[in-house]
Amino acid sequence: MTGLLSIGEFATVTHLSVKTLRHYHEAGLLTPERVDPHSGYRYYSADQIPTAQVIRRFRDLDMPVPEVRRLLAADVGDRGALIADHLALLQRRLAATSEAVGTLQRLLEPAPRPLDVVYRHEPAAG
Repeated sequence: MTGLLSIGEFATVTHLSVKTLRHYHEAGLLTPERVDPHSGYRYYSADQIPTAQVIRRFRDLDMPVPEVRRLLAADVGDRGALIADHLALLQRRLAATSEAVGTLQRLLEPAPRPLDVVYRHEPAAG
């Protein structure tokens, strides 16, 4: 087992929680280098740290796990398109959020005072 990191050690160096690493393993996103068949303990290699960091970065950017999995499996040339698709999604969400914020701000503004209208009767000229 020399050179392998326990799940706790790997969690510390990658800034991912143990729970998250277990989830990524179950989702097929980041498979441990070795799983002890008797205890079920997961062990990771130092070579997996960059992959874990990439996963963390894209998850921080709100990319869903299935999309991150596709990104990691894609050819280098196809990764840009996947990232662009996610960017477009975030831009649409931002536009919708901005619109909602504007609406809420307008709802909080004091209602405009009605204009005082004075009706005058003027005789017809002529």
